[in-house]
Amino acid sequence: MPAADLMTTALLPLSKISAEDANKYGAKTSNLGEMVRANTNLNIPDGFGIPFSYYLAHIKQHHIDQLIVKTLNDPKFKQDANWRKASLETLRLAITNSPLAANTFNKIQTRWQKRLGGRGVFVRSSTNAEDLKGFNGAGLYDTVPNVKDKKALEAAIKQVWASVWNLRAVEERAHFGIPHEQVYPAVLIQTAVNAAAAGVLLTTDIWGHQTTTYTINSKWGLGMRVVEGQKIAEQILFDTSNDGTRVISRSDESTMLVANPKGGMLERPVTKGEAILTERRAKILSQAAQHVAEIFNQTDVLDIEWVLETQGGQDVFWIVQARPYVTYKN
Repeated sequence: MPAADLMTTALLPLSKISAEDANKYGAKTSNLGEMVRANTNLNIPDGFGIPFSYYLAHIKQHHIDQLIVKTLNDPKFKQDANWRKASLETLRLAITNSPLAANTFNKIQTRWQKRLGGRGVFVRSSTNAEDLKGFNGAGLYDTVPNVKDKKALEAAIKQVWASVWNLRAVEERAHFGIPHEQVYPAVLIQTAVNAAAAGVLLTTDIWGHQTTTYTINSKWGLGMRVVEGQKIAEQILFDTSNDGTRVISRSDESTMLVANPKGGMLERPVTKGEAILTERRAKILSQAAQHVAEIFNQTDVLDIEWVLETQGGQDVFWIVQARPYVTYKN
C-alpha cells in the first residue's frame, strides 16, 4: 500500500494525473489518468481527482480524526462484532453529517462547472487501499451514480469518504493486515455515461484453456450489480487470435438500471435472453482491452471495467477502470 501524500491540494483533471500519483489521488484515478496520457484510441469519460488531503481536512475540522483513533483503540472494536458494526455506523454518520468547508466545496463546484460543464457525474472512490497487486478491494467502497446538483454532489463526496469505514471494507482490510489508520480516500468526479450495458473484462481465460482468450462479464444498463456480484451476468470467452466467441451464460435479469434525468437511477425492463455482446462488440471491446494491456504491460492479468454507450446506432465502449486481477486462495 503506497504511503499517502497528504499535502497535495490540486483538483487535477485526469489528463494531468499519472500512475505515479496513486499516493495522492488513489490507484483508480491514477490508472485512468495514465490511460488518458497514453494518447491511445481509448474512450475514457472526462473527470478530475480530489486528493486525499481534502478528506483529512474534513475529519480534522470536525474532530472526527480523534473519534477514529478512539474507536480503533477500543478493545471492543476487535472483540465484539456488534460493537464494531455500531461504532463504524457512528463514524460514517459523523463524516456524512458534518458540512464540507464552504471554500473547499466552492473549489470543487467550480472545477465541476468549468471542467465538466456541470453535467451529471459519477462520484467514485479512489483510495490507497484498493487496486493493489495483492488486494483489489473490489466493491468495498461506495460509488454514487448520476449526481446532478450541488447538494447531491456534497452528499456524494462525503458518502464516498465515509465508505472507507464500511463494515465489509474494515473486516476485509483486517483480514489482509492493512492498517485502517493508514487508509485514505480520494474521490474521482467523472462524467456520467448513458450506459446501454456495462461489465468487466479479464485479460485471461479464467477456465485456463486458452492463453489468447479474454473472459467478459456484462449486463444491460449501468452494470453496478455485476460489479457487486448481485446478479448472474452474461459471460463469454473471446479468443483474440481468431475472434472466436463462446457463450458461458446469459444475464438472468429482467430489468436494468439507467440514468434518471433528475439524478440517480431508474429501473427499466429488458428483454430476457437477448445477447449483450455480439461477436462484433466483443471484438471491439477486446481490442480496447489490448490497448490497456499495452499501457500496463508490467501487470500479468488486468481487470477492466467498461461501459457500452449506443450513440445514433453506433457502439462506443468507454473504459472506466483498470486494475490488477487478483485471485484469493485459502
